[in-house]
Amino acid sequence: MWRTGHSVSGKSRSLHPSGCRLLFRCTIVQQDPGASAPVRSVVGVASCQGGRWVKGTAGRVRRVRRIEMRKILLGTTAVVGAALLAPSFAAAQEAPTVRIGGFFRAYYGYTQQTGRNSTAPGATGSTLPTGVAGATGNLPPDAPGGNQARLSKNDFSTDGEVHVFVNGKTANGLSYGAVIEMAFNQQEGRNIVQQRSSTGKTTASIDEWYAFVASPTWGQVRFGDEDGPVGGLMNSGVITNFGTGGVYGDRESFVTRQANDRTTTSPGSLGDATKIIYLSPQFFGFDFGASFAFNYNEGEDTGCSTNQSSGYCDSSYAFTGASGVGIAAAGPNFSARRNEYQGAARWRGSLAGVGLSVTGGYVGAGAARELTPVAGTQARVFNNLNVYQVGAQATAYGLTVGAQYEHGDSNFFWGNTFRGDRPMDQFFAGASYTAGPFTFGGNYVMQTVEGASRSAFSGPAADAGSKSGLVASTAAPGSAGFGAGLMRRLGYGIGGNYRIAPGMDIVAEYSSYTVAERGRDLNPSNPGTQDKATAKVFILGTRIAF
Repeated sequence: MWRTGHSVSGKSRSLHPSGCRLLFRCTIVQQDPGASAPVRSVVGVASCQGGRWVKGTAGRVRRVRRIEMRKILLGTTAVVGAALLAPSFAAAQEAPTVRIGGFFRAYYGYTQQTGRNSTAPGATGSTLPTGVAGATGNLPPDAPGGNQARLSKNDFSTDGEVHVFVNGKTANGLSYGAVIEMAFNQQEGRNIVQQRSSTGKTTASIDEWYAFVASPTWGQVRFGDEDGPVGGLMNSGVITNFGTGGVYGDRESFVTRQANDRTTTSPGSLGDATKIIYLSPQFFGFDFGASFAFNYNEGEDTGCSTNQSSGYCDSSYAFTGASGVGIAAAGPNFSARRNEYQGAARWRGSLAGVGLSVTGGYVGAGAARELTPVAGTQARVFNNLNVYQVGAQATAYGLTVGAQYEHGDSNFFWGNTFRGDRPMDQFFAGASYTAGPFTFGGNYVMQTVEGASRSAFSGPAADAGSKSGLVASTAAPGSAGFGAGLMRRLGYGIGGNYRIAPGMDIVAEYSSYTVAERGRDLNPSNPGTQDKATAKVFILGTRIAF
């Protein structure tokens, strides 16, 4: 569901896409009998409860259920068990019920962005780093510095989703159901399919959908397209319950892809790949979760429309062009990532009236191999995704503070790195304060990654016996393809919201996000080497959760 820290598809994918979506999600967790306590982190609880963590609520629910079950068991003997239990179970059984919810938001945005041009540079002016494909491939080529025009700084943006919640209960007390979230932001722009046929920005699509079975005793199992424990369900320290979410908020709705200062590496941007998820109940404040996905893709069918293997084919083990999609390409379901697994453990409790949450997690994944077109050699060009995450937060008297640190083999936007590339280090910190109907906050993120790789794939080298097929990049310093081996990404956001009525907020926010790579030209449309790019966005608007 979380779609705000960018998926290179243009749909926002962040841990908490917007305060409204987080608020709505928490509301459902508290009302949905199929949702267990560990389903959402304290971050979500804090945002739903106006920044105040409500401790003990989930524990009381479980204790009540356990007490009721003990009463039934203690009042039953082997002789009269069948007679006594049958009526009790029959009374507990519930047929599936359906509820409708969702959100809508409408924003004004003012954007200042480096290289914000209406036409894309030609082949020599692409700002895509090694390992990223397709973002400007369908735009008309244009010589650097020629026929350029600035884009407007002002725009309106609307977005919304409709959610369907199905909940039931079996005769033995298990909760079950399904969640279907329909989004209307499937594309960044209009896609021309045929001469008189096209699809627009508001084309409907599925954000998330999954089935679940839950018990207060053994936890919950989910199966479908959903976030994982590290990808949003169990994180601590990521404070986004103000404005639209700060640096992980809706800023991307107003930023173009030039210079890559649109994309963040938020927990939620790991994606909603079809997976199976387990979330445990809480034991003495501790709970844990795990998930597994075979690949990056979602939805029905295999994605293999022909026998020509590609990254769109769910089960492709190797394909030509894999080295270009270590970082997911523009457009959904196109990535080299394979066999993703996530695991997280969390503790939640209180000390001297301060609500505390600490989470440690890990995400790993393999990658498809590059297939050379001449000899059909399979080359292992990527490192496995291999990232450790730890986060913590504290809440008291309306104030919430938190921080999170991540380290491991990953490029920006959770991309697989080339073998020999530097690992990722990312630090996030945030705080928010709620007083009555007002919530204010800010957050900051600092990341170092490989960015544009110092290596490039060579088919002849792979065919000649190289296991990886990687050779030193020949891109000259000062060019768009040059890899310095170090990309820095710095961002911050400050904002607030005012609750004018139940479910309805007025929001205001300012954010800035900068990408820097020494020696690499991020804006070829201007003379010289522009190795630093920034996008600054001011947002004002309203959102409604229902």
